[in-house]
Amino acid sequence: MALSFRAGGFSRFQAECPHLCETSVSSLSNRAGASLAPVPSPMPVVGLGGLYLASECSDAEAEADRDSMSCGLDSESTTPPPVGPMPSFPVQILPNLYLGCARDSANLESLAKLGIRYILNVTPNLPNLFEKNGDFHYKQIPISDHWSQNLSQFFPEAITFIDEALSQNCGVLVHCLAGVSRSVTVTVAYLMQKLHLSLNDAYDLVKRKKWSISPNFNFMGQLLDFERSLRLQEQRTQGQDSATSDPPSFFTTPTSDGVFELDAT
Repeated sequence: MALSFRAGGFSRFQAECPHLCETSVSSLSNRAGASLAPVPSPMPVVGLGGLYLASECSDAEAEADRDSMSCGLDSESTTPPPVGPMPSFPVQILPNLYLGCARDSANLESLAKLGIRYILNVTPNLPNLFEKNGDFHYKQIPISDHWSQNLSQFFPEAITFIDEALSQNCGVLVHCLAGVSRSVTVTVAYLMQKLHLSLNDAYDLVKRKKWSISPNFNFMGQLLDFERSLRLQEQRTQGQDSATSDPPSFFTTPTSDGVFELDAT
């Protein structure tokens, strides 16, 4: 049988000769007989009717209010991401310290299973869903994921809140919307202060648990400042001269050769 092709393809042919067509573009199958895969429906965030997350709450999906100036620390990494599915949320960073996303904060069964009774909500608009039932302690940090936001001003109270949970032997969930920027920044700051880790080491610890973390560039600068302040405080405690012993602060990405320097002047 002879074949001919029309300019414009099947869509134009169907529009001009619908009586000669037995199917539509949307119902076409490929040559192997496999139907086109349906697009998965997004999952609504409880309490915010117009806000949606991907069904897997994946960090591959950017946060809805995320600024385009992300840190991009791993975009140039020479090490490929791990093969396989993302780790299930929330991710345990330390015993009783969990890092997660909005969906985790709404999963009552998961919270109970992990013994989470404290929830640190690092967003300005996600609701504290179980605040009224008295079983959970909440703290909300009203910061959006934008380069203009000063998240570091909340580090002390966030660290105190996490400490309170751990002192009670309760689980604490630190979450934002997608769990890649704001909640990561707070978690890294906690590790830096409480475990006396450098920014490099604290970031690396979290990244090993959750490879796709990506705090925005401004938050990384605030963590560099925080590292310097912790170092100066330690030097004062030890009676050292900060003017002669305080070198510039650096952040080197654990999986690449990139280096970010904080001007010491």
